[in-house]
Amino acid sequence: MVATARQVGREKLEGVHYTPAELAGYVARKLLSYGSFPKGRAVKVLDPACGDGELLLAIARELAERGVAAELVGTDTDANAIEVATERLANTIPGVSFRGDVADFLLGLAKIDSGQPASLFDLGSRDEEEKFDLIIANPPYVRTQHLGSERAQELGRRFGLTGRVDLYQAFIAAFQSVLEDNGSFGIIVPNRFLVTKGGESIRRLLASRYQVNEIIDLGDTKQFAAAVLPAIVFASNIKVDSQKIPVSSIYSVETGTQATSTAASIYDALDGTPNGAVQVGPSTWTVERGEVVVQPKARFDAPWVSRSSDLNFLAAVDEASYARFSDLGKIRVGVKSTADKVFIRRSWDDLEARVRPERELLHPLVSSDTAERWNCRHSALSILYPYDMTNRKRVPLDISRFPRAAAYLELHREQLSGRKYVIDAGRHWWEIWVPQKPADWAAPKIVFPDISTNGKFAIDRTGALVNGNCYWISLSPEQEDLGYLAVAVANSSLAMRYYDARFGNKLYAGRRRFISQYVDHFPLPDPGNPAAKRAAELARELEGTTESAPSLEREVEAAVWSAFGLEQA
Repeated sequence: MVATARQVGREKLEGVHYTPAELAGYVARKLLSYGSFPKGRAVKVLDPACGDGELLLAIARELAERGVAAELVGTDTDANAIEVATERLANTIPGVSFRGDVADFLLGLAKIDSGQPASLFDLGSRDEEEKFDLIIANPPYVRTQHLGSERAQELGRRFGLTGRVDLYQAFIAAFQSVLEDNGSFGIIVPNRFLVTKGGESIRRLLASRYQVNEIIDLGDTKQFAAAVLPAIVFASNIKVDSQKIPVSSIYSVETGTQATSTAASIYDALDGTPNGAVQVGPSTWTVERGEVVVQPKARFDAPWVSRSSDLNFLAAVDEASYARFSDLGKIRVGVKSTADKVFIRRSWDDLEARVRPERELLHPLVSSDTAERWNCRHSALSILYPYDMTNRKRVPLDISRFPRAAAYLELHREQLSGRKYVIDAGRHWWEIWVPQKPADWAAPKIVFPDISTNGKFAIDRTGALVNGNCYWISLSPEQEDLGYLAVAVANSSLAMRYYDARFGNKLYAGRRRFISQYVDHFPLPDPGNPAAKRAAELARELEGTTESAPSLEREVEAAVWSAFGLEQA
Protein backbone atom coordinates (compact mmCIF):
# COMPACT_ATOMS: atom_id res chain seq x y z
CA MET A 1 0.00 0.00 0.00
CA VAL A 2 1.32 3.44 -0.90
CA ALA A 3 2.06 5.61 2.14
CA THR A 4 0.09 8.84 2.46
CA ALA A 5 1.89 12.16 2.26
CA ARG A 6 2.24 12.58 6.01
CA GLN A 7 3.03 8.93 6.76
CA VAL A 8 6.39 8.74 5.06
CA GLY A 9 7.85 8.41 8.54
CA ARG A 10 11.20 10.20 8.44
CA GLU A 11 9.91 13.32 10.16
CA LYS A 12 13.15 14.37 11.79
CA LEU A 13 14.50 10.85 12.21
CA GLU A 14 17.43 11.96 10.07
CA GLY A 15 17.09 15.72 10.47
CA VAL A 16 14.23 15.75 7.95
CA HIS A 17 11.44 18.28 8.54
CA TYR A 18 8.60 17.96 6.04
CA THR A 19 7.41 21.37 4.92
CA PRO A 20 3.96 22.66 5.99
CA ALA A 21 1.76 23.48 3.00
CA GLU A 22 1.30 27.16 3.88
CA LEU A 23 5.05 27.67 4.25
CA ALA A 24 5.68 25.82 0.98
CA GLY A 25 3.27 28.12 -0.83
CA TYR A 26 4.98 31.20 0.59
CA VAL A 27 8.46 30.01 -0.42
CA ALA A 28 7.22 29.17 -3.93
CA ARG A 29 5.59 32.58 -4.46
CA LYS A 30 8.64 34.46 -3.21
CA LEU A 31 11.04 32.35 -5.28
CA LEU A 32 9.10 33.04 -8.47
CA SER A 33 9.31 36.76 -7.76
CA TYR A 34 13.10 36.48 -8.01
CA GLY A 35 13.38 33.84 -10.74
CA SER A 36 13.44 34.36 -14.49
CA PHE A 37 11.54 32.22 -16.99
CA PRO A 38 13.38 30.89 -20.06
CA LYS A 39 11.96 31.52 -23.52
CA GLY A 40 10.96 28.65 -25.76
CA ARG A 41 11.01 25.86 -23.19
CA ALA A 42 9.55 24.77 -19.90
CA VAL A 43 10.93 26.05 -16.60
CA LYS A 44 13.11 23.38 -15.00
CA VAL A 45 12.73 23.11 -11.22
CA LEU A 46 14.69 20.91 -8.80
CA ASP A 47 14.07 19.91 -5.21
CA PRO A 48 17.19 17.91 -4.21
CA ALA A 49 15.65 16.61 -0.96
CA CYS A 50 12.00 16.56 -1.95
CA GLY A 51 10.47 14.31 0.69
CA ASP A 52 6.76 14.04 -0.03
CA GLY A 53 6.95 16.74 -2.72
CA GLU A 54 5.19 19.58 -0.87
CA LEU A 55 7.54 22.30 -2.12
CA LEU A 56 7.40 21.07 -5.72
CA LEU A 57 3.62 20.83 -5.52
CA ALA A 58 3.45 24.42 -4.30
CA ILE A 59 5.65 25.80 -7.07
CA ALA A 60 3.84 23.69 -9.69
CA ARG A 61 0.54 25.28 -8.67
CA GLU A 62 2.04 28.77 -8.78
CA LEU A 63 3.50 28.18 -12.25
CA ALA A 64 0.24 26.68 -13.52
CA GLU A 65 -1.64 29.79 -12.35
CA ARG A 66 0.77 31.85 -14.45
CA GLY A 67 0.33 29.56 -17.46
CA VAL A 68 3.99 28.53 -17.37
CA ALA A 69 4.97 24.99 -18.36
CA ALA A 70 7.36 23.26 -15.97
CA GLU A 71 9.56 20.19 -15.70
CA LEU A 72 9.94 19.20 -12.06
CA VAL A 73 12.68 16.94 -10.73
CA GLY A 74 12.71 15.65 -7.17
CA THR A 75 15.38 13.52 -5.53
CA ASP A 76 15.43 11.88 -2.14
CA THR A 77 17.27 8.97 -0.54
CA ASP A 78 13.96 7.57 0.74
CA ALA A 79 12.14 5.45 -1.85
CA ASN A 80 8.86 5.74 0.06
CA ALA A 81 9.07 9.53 -0.06
CA ILE A 82 9.67 9.48 -3.82
CA GLU A 83 6.68 7.16 -4.23
CA VAL A 84 4.47 9.62 -2.37
CA ALA A 85 5.85 12.61 -4.30
CA THR A 86 5.23 10.82 -7.61
CA GLU A 87 1.65 10.03 -6.62
CA ARG A 88 1.06 13.70 -5.80
CA LEU A 89 2.85 15.27 -8.77
CA ALA A 90 2.89 12.98 -11.81
CA ASN A 91 0.20 13.98 -14.32
CA THR A 92 -1.82 15.91 -11.73
CA ILE A 93 -1.31 19.52 -12.91
CA PRO A 94 -1.71 20.51 -16.58
CA GLY A 95 1.53 21.65 -18.19
CA VAL A 96 3.67 20.20 -15.41
CA SER A 97 5.74 17.02 -15.64
CA PHE A 98 7.52 15.29 -12.77
CA ARG A 99 10.39 12.85 -12.47
CA GLY A 100 11.37 11.44 -9.09
CA ASP A 101 14.76 9.86 -8.46
CA VAL A 102 15.79 7.77 -5.47
CA ALA A 103 19.20 9.37 -5.20
CA ASP A 104 21.76 11.07 -3.02
CA PHE A 105 22.06 14.49 -4.63
CA LEU A 106 25.21 15.54 -2.77
CA LEU A 107 27.19 12.35 -3.19
CA GLY A 108 26.25 12.22 -6.85
CA LEU A 109 27.87 15.61 -7.37
CA ALA A 110 30.87 14.60 -5.27
CA LYS A 111 31.46 11.51 -7.44
CA ILE A 112 31.19 13.46 -10.67
CA ASP A 113 33.68 16.02 -9.36
CA SER A 114 36.18 13.31 -8.40
CA GLY A 115 35.90 11.53 -11.75
CA GLN A 116 34.04 8.50 -10.41
CA PRO A 117 31.28 7.04 -12.57
CA ALA A 118 27.98 8.46 -11.39
CA SER A 119 24.97 10.23 -12.75
CA LEU A 120 24.13 13.69 -11.54
CA PHE A 121 22.00 12.27 -8.78
CA ASP A 122 24.11 9.25 -7.87
CA LEU A 123 21.46 6.56 -8.36
CA GLY A 124 19.25 8.60 -10.62
CA SER A 125 19.20 8.81 -14.38
CA ARG A 126 19.55 12.50 -15.12
CA ASP A 127 22.00 14.06 -17.56
CA GLU A 128 25.24 15.09 -15.84
CA GLU A 129 25.16 18.44 -17.65
CA GLU A 130 21.56 19.24 -16.82
CA LYS A 131 20.97 22.65 -15.29
CA PHE A 132 17.93 24.07 -13.54
CA ASP A 133 16.27 27.47 -13.60
CA LEU A 134 14.95 27.19 -10.06
CA ILE A 135 15.81 25.17 -6.97
CA ILE A 136 13.42 24.98 -4.04
CA ALA A 137 14.52 23.04 -0.97
CA ASN A 138 14.14 22.22 2.70
CA PRO A 139 17.15 19.91 3.19
CA PRO A 140 17.89 17.90 6.34
CA TYR A 141 19.49 19.75 9.24
CA VAL A 142 22.16 17.21 10.14
CA ARG A 143 25.67 18.04 11.31
CA THR A 144 28.35 16.25 9.34
CA GLN A 145 29.70 14.46 12.43
CA HIS A 146 26.40 12.55 12.57
CA LEU A 147 26.64 11.41 8.95
CA GLY A 148 29.48 8.95 9.45
CA SER A 149 33.11 9.86 8.92
CA GLU A 150 33.42 8.59 5.34
CA ARG A 151 30.45 10.51 4.01
CA ALA A 152 31.29 13.62 6.01
CA GLN A 153 34.86 13.64 4.67
CA GLU A 154 33.73 13.17 1.09
CA LEU A 155 31.24 16.03 1.35
CA GLY A 156 33.80 18.18 3.12
CA ARG A 157 36.35 17.70 0.35
CA ARG A 158 33.86 18.31 -2.43
CA PHE A 159 32.18 21.36 -0.98
CA GLY A 160 34.93 22.89 1.15
CA LEU A 161 33.14 22.33 4.46
CA THR A 162 35.10 22.56 7.70
CA GLY A 163 34.30 22.47 11.40
CA ARG A 164 30.91 21.79 12.96
CA VAL A 165 28.68 22.47 10.00
CA ASP A 166 25.23 21.32 8.95
CA LEU A 167 24.37 19.26 5.90
CA TYR A 168 22.27 22.10 4.50
CA GLN A 169 25.49 24.06 3.93
CA ALA A 170 26.62 21.40 1.45
CA PHE A 171 23.33 21.82 -0.42
CA ILE A 172 23.82 25.58 -0.72
CA ALA A 173 27.37 25.07 -1.99
CA ALA A 174 26.18 22.43 -4.47
CA PHE A 175 23.44 24.56 -6.00
CA GLN A 176 25.99 26.56 -7.97
CA SER A 177 26.89 23.41 -9.95
CA VAL A 178 23.36 22.72 -11.13
CA LEU A 179 21.82 26.19 -11.47
CA GLU A 180 21.65 27.97 -14.79
CA ASP A 181 23.43 31.31 -14.94
CA ASN A 182 21.02 33.76 -13.31
CA GLY A 183 19.04 30.81 -11.93
CA SER A 184 17.60 31.24 -8.44
CA PHE A 185 16.99 29.17 -5.34
CA GLY A 186 14.88 29.37 -2.22
CA ILE A 187 15.97 27.24 0.73
CA ILE A 188 14.67 26.76 4.27
CA VAL A 189 17.52 26.59 6.79
CA PRO A 190 18.01 27.02 10.55
CA ASN A 191 18.15 30.74 11.33
CA ARG A 192 21.19 30.39 13.59
CA PHE A 193 23.55 30.80 10.62
CA LEU A 194 22.79 34.53 10.73
CA VAL A 195 24.37 35.07 14.13
CA THR A 196 26.50 32.17 15.35
CA LYS A 197 30.24 31.76 15.08
CA GLY A 198 29.62 28.49 13.24
CA GLY A 199 27.57 30.40 10.66
CA GLU A 200 30.60 32.36 9.46
CA SER A 201 31.40 29.87 6.68
CA ILE A 202 27.87 29.88 5.25
CA ARG A 203 27.63 33.68 5.42
CA ARG A 204 30.87 33.86 3.44
CA LEU A 205 29.70 31.20 0.99
CA LEU A 206 26.41 32.95 0.28
CA ALA A 207 27.91 36.40 -0.18
CA SER A 208 30.88 35.27 -2.27
CA ARG A 209 29.08 32.90 -4.67
CA TYR A 210 25.59 34.30 -5.03
CA GLN A 211 23.51 37.42 -5.21
CA VAL A 212 21.42 37.08 -2.06
CA ASN A 213 18.00 38.50 -2.89
CA GLU A 214 16.40 38.29 0.55
CA ILE A 215 16.60 36.56 3.92
CA ILE A 216 13.49 36.01 6.03
CA ASP A 217 13.92 34.92 9.64
CA LEU A 218 10.74 33.11 10.69
CA GLY A 219 11.77 33.21 14.35
CA ASP A 220 9.57 31.41 16.85
CA THR A 221 6.56 31.00 14.54
CA LYS A 222 6.74 27.22 15.13
CA GLN A 223 6.75 26.05 11.53
CA PHE A 224 8.08 22.62 12.54
CA ALA A 225 7.40 20.23 15.39
CA ALA A 226 11.06 20.13 16.39
CA ALA A 227 12.77 23.06 18.11
CA VAL A 228 14.18 24.43 14.86
CA LEU A 229 13.83 28.14 14.23
CA PRO A 230 13.85 28.51 10.45
CA ALA A 231 14.87 31.16 7.97
CA ILE A 232 14.37 31.32 4.22
CA VAL A 233 17.22 32.35 1.93
CA PHE A 234 16.50 33.49 -1.63
CA ALA A 235 19.51 33.90 -3.91
CA SER A 236 20.54 33.86 -7.56
CA ASN A 237 23.52 32.35 -9.37
CA ILE A 238 25.07 35.74 -10.06
CA LYS A 239 28.53 36.78 -8.87
CA VAL A 240 28.60 40.25 -7.31
CA ASP A 241 31.39 42.12 -5.53
CA SER A 242 29.15 43.95 -3.08
CA GLN A 243 25.50 43.73 -2.17
CA LYS A 244 22.79 44.99 0.14
CA ILE A 245 20.79 42.05 1.44
CA PRO A 246 17.21 42.74 2.63
CA VAL A 247 16.55 40.94 5.92
CA SER A 248 13.15 40.55 7.59
CA SER A 249 12.20 38.80 10.81
CA ILE A 250 9.07 37.97 12.77
CA TYR A 251 9.03 37.03 16.47
CA SER A 252 6.38 36.73 19.14
CA VAL A 253 6.11 39.54 21.66
CA GLU A 254 5.03 39.66 25.27
CA THR A 255 1.35 39.54 26.12
CA GLY A 256 -0.06 43.04 26.38
CA THR A 257 2.06 44.56 23.61
CA GLN A 258 -0.11 46.92 21.59
CA ALA A 259 -0.29 46.02 17.90
CA THR A 260 -0.26 48.83 15.34
CA SER A 261 -1.69 46.75 12.48
CA THR A 262 -3.39 43.45 11.70
CA ALA A 263 -2.74 40.68 9.18
CA ALA A 264 -4.47 37.46 8.17
CA SER A 265 -1.32 35.34 8.55
CA ILE A 266 2.32 35.66 9.49
CA TYR A 267 3.13 35.57 5.77
CA ASP A 268 0.83 38.50 5.07
CA ALA A 269 2.48 40.27 8.00
CA LEU A 270 5.92 39.69 6.50
CA ASP A 271 4.82 40.92 3.09
CA GLY A 272 2.82 43.96 4.11
CA THR A 273 3.59 45.15 7.61
CA PRO A 274 6.07 47.94 8.31
CA ASN A 275 8.37 47.59 11.30
CA GLY A 276 6.38 47.13 14.47
CA ALA A 277 3.82 44.96 16.25
CA VAL A 278 1.13 43.22 14.21
CA GLN A 279 -1.91 41.24 15.35
CA VAL A 280 -2.40 37.85 13.66
CA GLY A 281 -5.43 36.11 15.13
CA PRO A 282 -5.00 35.90 18.91
CA SER A 283 -1.22 36.42 18.76
CA THR A 284 0.94 39.52 18.48
CA TRP A 285 4.18 39.50 16.53
CA THR A 286 6.87 42.04 15.85
CA VAL A 287 8.09 42.45 12.28
CA GLU A 288 11.49 44.02 11.70
CA ARG A 289 13.17 44.90 8.42
CA GLY A 290 16.62 46.07 7.49
CA GLU A 291 19.56 45.20 5.30
CA VAL A 292 23.01 43.69 5.57
CA VAL A 293 25.67 45.50 3.56
CA VAL A 294 28.43 43.26 2.18
CA GLN A 295 31.44 45.09 0.78
CA PRO A 296 34.37 43.65 -1.20
CA LYS A 297 36.82 41.81 1.07
CA ALA A 298 34.24 41.84 3.86
CA ARG A 299 34.76 39.87 7.06
CA PHE A 300 32.11 37.35 8.01
CA ASP A 301 32.98 36.67 11.65
CA ALA A 302 30.40 39.23 12.80
CA PRO A 303 26.69 38.32 12.78
CA TRP A 304 24.50 39.68 10.02
CA VAL A 305 22.74 42.51 11.85
CA SER A 306 20.41 44.50 9.65
CA ARG A 307 18.58 47.32 11.43
CA SER A 308 20.26 50.74 11.36
CA SER A 309 19.01 51.47 14.89
CA ASP A 310 20.79 48.33 16.09
CA LEU A 311 23.99 49.30 14.31
CA ASN A 312 23.96 52.75 15.91
CA PHE A 313 23.27 51.27 19.35
CA LEU A 314 26.06 48.70 19.01
CA ALA A 315 28.49 51.38 17.89
CA ALA A 316 27.63 53.56 20.89
CA VAL A 317 28.02 50.70 23.37
CA ASP A 318 31.27 49.53 21.82
CA GLU A 319 32.65 53.06 21.90
CA ALA A 320 31.89 53.32 25.63
CA SER A 321 33.20 49.85 26.51
CA TYR A 322 36.24 49.51 28.76
CA ALA A 323 36.52 45.72 28.47
CA ARG A 324 34.61 42.55 27.61
CA PHE A 325 33.44 39.70 29.77
CA SER A 326 36.18 37.58 28.20
CA ASP A 327 38.68 39.84 29.97
CA LEU A 328 37.36 38.60 33.33
CA GLY A 329 38.53 35.08 32.56
CA LYS A 330 37.59 31.97 30.64
CA ILE A 331 33.89 31.24 30.50
CA ARG A 332 33.44 27.54 31.22
CA VAL A 333 30.50 25.21 30.96
CA GLY A 334 29.57 23.38 34.14
CA VAL A 335 30.22 19.73 34.96
CA LYS A 336 29.28 17.33 32.16
CA SER A 337 29.09 13.84 33.63
CA THR A 338 27.44 12.16 30.60
CA ALA A 339 25.76 9.95 33.21
CA ASP A 340 23.77 12.36 35.35
CA LYS A 341 21.48 9.70 36.78
CA VAL A 342 24.54 8.07 38.32
CA PHE A 343 26.47 11.11 39.52
CA ILE A 344 23.67 13.53 40.41
CA ARG A 345 20.86 12.77 42.84
CA ARG A 346 18.22 14.63 44.78
CA SER A 347 18.96 12.54 47.85
CA TRP A 348 21.80 10.17 48.65
CA ASP A 349 20.39 9.26 52.04
CA ASP A 350 17.82 6.88 50.59
CA LEU A 351 20.60 4.52 49.44
CA GLU A 352 21.66 1.54 51.49
CA ALA A 353 24.47 2.48 53.85
CA ARG A 354 27.01 0.20 52.16
CA VAL A 355 26.61 2.02 48.80
CA ARG A 356 25.98 5.51 50.14
CA PRO A 357 29.03 7.57 49.00
CA GLU A 358 31.16 9.25 51.65
CA ARG A 359 30.02 12.79 52.47
CA GLU A 360 33.31 14.37 51.48
CA LEU A 361 32.69 13.30 47.88
CA LEU A 362 29.21 14.83 47.71
CA HIS A 363 28.95 18.51 46.81
CA PRO A 364 26.11 21.01 46.41
CA LEU A 365 25.20 21.90 42.86
CA VAL A 366 24.02 25.14 41.25
CA SER A 367 21.70 24.26 38.39
CA SER A 368 19.58 26.12 35.86
CA ASP A 369 16.44 25.57 37.91
CA THR A 370 17.85 27.57 40.84
CA ALA A 371 20.13 30.09 39.11
CA GLU A 372 18.44 33.46 39.51
CA ARG A 373 19.21 37.11 38.98
CA TRP A 374 21.51 38.46 41.68
CA ASN A 375 21.82 35.37 43.86
CA CYS A 376 22.43 31.63 43.52
CA ARG A 377 20.48 29.06 45.43
CA HIS A 378 21.71 25.50 45.58
CA SER A 379 19.36 23.10 43.90
CA ALA A 380 18.04 20.10 45.76
CA LEU A 381 20.59 18.12 43.79
CA SER A 382 24.11 17.20 44.80
CA ILE A 383 26.88 15.57 42.82
CA LEU A 384 29.29 12.71 43.45
CA TYR A 385 32.61 14.31 42.47
CA PRO A 386 35.60 11.96 42.93
CA TYR A 387 38.39 14.49 42.36
CA ASP A 388 41.10 16.21 44.40
CA MET A 389 39.49 19.56 45.24
CA THR A 390 42.85 21.15 46.05
CA ASN A 391 44.26 20.69 42.55
CA ARG A 392 43.36 22.83 39.54
CA LYS A 393 44.18 19.91 37.28
CA ARG A 394 41.85 16.97 36.89
CA VAL A 395 43.28 14.54 39.45
CA PRO A 396 40.94 11.66 40.34
CA LEU A 397 40.99 10.43 43.92
CA ASP A 398 42.12 6.96 44.90
CA ILE A 399 38.64 5.51 44.87
CA SER A 400 39.74 2.53 46.98
CA ARG A 401 39.99 4.96 49.93
CA PHE A 402 36.22 5.48 49.64
CA PRO A 403 34.73 1.99 49.75
CA ARG A 404 31.10 3.09 49.81
CA ALA A 405 31.54 5.36 46.78
CA ALA A 406 33.44 2.58 45.03
CA ALA A 407 30.62 0.15 45.77
CA TYR A 408 28.04 2.63 44.45
CA LEU A 409 29.98 3.19 41.23
CA GLU A 410 30.43 -0.57 40.84
CA LEU A 411 26.64 -0.90 40.75
CA HIS A 412 26.72 1.23 37.60
CA ARG A 413 29.87 -0.18 36.02
CA GLU A 414 28.10 -1.45 32.92
CA GLN A 415 26.65 1.97 32.11
CA LEU A 416 29.77 3.94 33.01
CA SER A 417 32.25 1.66 31.27
CA GLY A 418 30.04 1.79 28.19
CA ARG A 419 31.17 5.39 27.67
CA LYS A 420 33.88 4.39 25.23
CA TYR A 421 35.11 7.95 24.79
CA VAL A 422 36.05 8.08 28.49
CA ILE A 423 38.08 4.88 28.24
CA ASP A 424 39.68 5.98 24.95
CA ALA A 425 40.82 9.19 26.65
CA GLY A 426 42.84 7.13 29.14
CA ARG A 427 40.49 7.82 32.03
CA HIS A 428 39.04 5.57 34.73
CA TRP A 429 35.71 4.10 33.76
CA TRP A 430 34.06 5.78 36.76
CA GLU A 431 35.21 9.33 35.97
CA ILE A 432 33.14 12.37 35.04
CA TRP A 433 33.63 13.33 31.40
CA VAL A 434 34.07 17.10 31.96
CA PRO A 435 34.94 17.76 35.63
CA GLN A 436 36.50 21.19 34.90
CA LYS A 437 39.12 22.66 37.31
CA PRO A 438 38.42 21.17 40.77
CA ALA A 439 40.27 23.77 42.87
CA ASP A 440 38.48 26.66 41.12
CA TRP A 441 35.10 25.73 42.57
CA ALA A 442 36.08 27.26 45.92
CA ALA A 443 36.67 30.75 44.48
CA PRO A 444 33.85 33.27 43.96
CA LYS A 445 32.36 32.79 40.51
CA ILE A 446 29.77 34.31 38.25
CA VAL A 447 27.13 31.70 37.39
CA PHE A 448 24.38 31.89 34.77
CA PRO A 449 22.12 29.36 33.02
CA ASP A 450 22.63 28.41 29.40
CA ILE A 451 19.01 29.19 28.46
CA SER A 452 16.75 31.86 29.94
CA THR A 453 14.46 34.63 28.77
CA ASN A 454 16.53 37.37 30.40
CA GLY A 455 19.88 37.51 32.12
CA LYS A 456 20.11 35.42 35.30
CA PHE A 457 23.63 36.24 36.44
CA ALA A 458 24.81 35.97 40.05
CA ILE A 459 27.96 35.44 42.09
CA ASP A 460 28.31 32.20 44.04
CA ARG A 461 30.57 32.26 47.11
CA THR A 462 29.73 28.89 48.62
CA GLY A 463 32.12 26.69 46.66
CA ALA A 464 29.23 24.84 45.04
CA LEU A 465 29.80 23.04 41.78
CA VAL A 466 28.01 24.18 38.63
CA ASN A 467 25.82 21.87 36.56
CA GLY A 468 26.36 21.42 32.84
CA ASN A 469 23.25 23.46 32.03
CA CYS A 470 25.01 26.57 33.33
CA TYR A 471 28.21 28.51 32.66
CA TRP A 472 30.62 30.10 35.14
CA ILE A 473 33.53 32.55 35.37
CA SER A 474 36.00 32.16 38.22
CA LEU A 475 36.95 35.48 39.85
CA SER A 476 40.23 36.39 41.52
CA PRO A 477 40.07 38.46 44.76
CA GLU A 478 41.01 41.67 42.95
CA GLN A 479 38.17 41.13 40.44
CA GLU A 480 35.38 41.21 43.00
CA ASP A 481 34.09 44.72 42.22
CA LEU A 482 34.42 44.10 38.50
CA GLY A 483 32.47 40.87 38.96
CA TYR A 484 29.56 42.72 40.54
CA LEU A 485 29.66 45.27 37.73
CA ALA A 486 29.52 42.41 35.23
CA VAL A 487 26.48 40.94 36.99
CA ALA A 488 24.77 44.35 36.94
CA VAL A 489 25.40 44.73 33.22
CA ALA A 490 24.40 41.17 32.30
CA ASN A 491 21.09 41.44 34.17
CA SER A 492 20.19 44.76 32.54
CA SER A 493 17.91 45.59 29.63
CA LEU A 494 20.96 47.14 27.95
CA ALA A 495 22.64 43.72 27.82
CA MET A 496 19.48 42.12 26.43
CA ARG A 497 19.24 44.73 23.68
CA TYR A 498 22.94 44.23 22.98
CA TYR A 499 22.39 40.47 22.77
CA ASP A 500 19.44 40.80 20.40
CA ALA A 501 21.20 43.32 18.16
CA ARG A 502 24.55 41.53 17.98
CA PHE A 503 23.55 37.86 18.18
CA GLY A 504 19.79 37.62 17.81
CA ASN A 505 19.73 33.92 18.66
CA LYS A 506 16.33 33.46 20.27
CA LEU A 507 14.57 30.18 20.88
CA TYR A 508 10.85 29.63 21.30
CA ALA A 509 8.97 31.86 23.77
CA GLY A 510 11.68 34.52 23.60
CA ARG A 511 14.33 32.44 25.38
CA ARG A 512 17.97 33.29 24.73
CA ARG A 513 21.12 31.15 24.63
CA PHE A 514 23.80 32.53 26.97
CA ILE A 515 26.66 30.50 25.58
CA SER A 516 30.31 31.47 25.89
CA GLN A 517 30.70 32.74 22.32
CA TYR A 518 28.03 35.36 23.06
CA VAL A 519 28.75 36.25 26.68
CA ASP A 520 32.46 36.61 25.87
CA HIS A 521 31.52 39.74 23.91
CA PHE A 522 29.26 41.34 26.53
CA PRO A 523 30.55 44.88 27.21
CA LEU A 524 31.86 46.34 30.46
CA PRO A 525 31.96 50.10 31.10
CA ASP A 526 34.89 51.84 32.77
CA PRO A 527 34.75 50.57 36.38
CA GLY A 528 36.04 53.97 37.55
CA ASN A 529 32.95 55.67 36.15
CA PRO A 530 30.73 56.84 39.08
CA ALA A 531 27.65 55.25 37.49
CA ALA A 532 29.53 51.97 37.03
CA LYS A 533 30.62 52.03 40.67
CA ARG A 534 27.02 52.59 41.71
CA ALA A 535 25.84 49.70 39.52
CA ALA A 536 28.37 47.37 41.19
CA GLU A 537 27.31 48.53 44.67
CA LEU A 538 23.66 47.89 43.85
CA ALA A 539 24.43 44.42 42.47
CA ARG A 540 26.20 43.61 45.72
CA GLU A 541 23.18 44.85 47.67
CA LEU A 542 20.78 42.84 45.52
CA GLU A 543 22.86 39.71 46.13
CA GLY A 544 21.57 39.62 49.68
CA THR A 545 17.90 40.01 48.80
CA THR A 546 15.59 37.03 49.12
CA GLU A 547 12.55 38.78 47.66
CA SER A 548 11.94 40.98 44.64
CA ALA A 549 13.37 44.47 45.02
CA PRO A 550 11.93 46.42 42.07
CA SER A 551 13.13 49.82 43.25
CA LEU A 552 16.72 48.59 43.54
CA GLU A 553 16.48 46.90 40.15
CA ARG A 554 15.21 50.10 38.54
CA GLU A 555 18.13 51.96 40.08
CA VAL A 556 20.71 49.48 38.81
CA GLU A 557 19.11 49.65 35.36
CA ALA A 558 19.54 53.42 35.27
CA ALA A 559 23.12 53.15 36.54
CA VAL A 560 24.11 50.66 33.83
CA TRP A 561 22.72 52.78 31.00
CA SER A 562 24.37 55.86 32.47
CA ALA A 563 27.70 54.05 32.76
CA PHE A 564 27.67 53.61 28.98
CA GLY A 565 26.63 57.23 28.43
CA LEU A 566 23.25 56.23 27.02
CA GLU A 567 19.67 57.14 27.82
CA GLN A 568 17.65 54.22 29.13
CA ALA A 569 15.41 52.80 26.42
